[in-house]
Amino acid sequence: MEGHQGQVVIRLPAEILPTCVTVQHIFQEVSPSGTISSAPRDIAVLGLYASRKEEIPLGSFTFDVRKEPIQTFVLTNNPPRAFQYIKFLVKSNWGHPKYTCIYRVQVHGKVVKQKKRFFNGLADVK
Repeated sequence: MEGHQGQVVIRLPAEILPTCVTVQHIFQEVSPSGTISSAPRDIAVLGLYASRKEEIPLGSFTFDVRKEPIQTFVLTNNPPRAFQYIKFLVKSNWGHPKYTCIYRVQVHGKVVKQKKRFFNGLADVK
């Protein structure tokens, strides 16, 4: 993402009651620049309903570059219902002025409603 702040909205394959998120960055030793100042630092996670107009805060946390490059964070705010969209909001990074890198974000939780897709008359639950 350009700059030290940014956001990404993730469309989940089903409506999920989220419980935690996992964030991944690279090890400093394999970074082409030799630093990981582009890693996200302060992060907020919000649930979005289908209209994407109402945002429900699910939790905030700090990705610590001194720890492992894969970190899981429990979402502390119990959501009132499931979401199909999750906003991952990076409030700051570890000092890189031009961009912020996110290598992987995983959303964990309980599937409450699956979408059905049809292929040649057969339903395929995704």
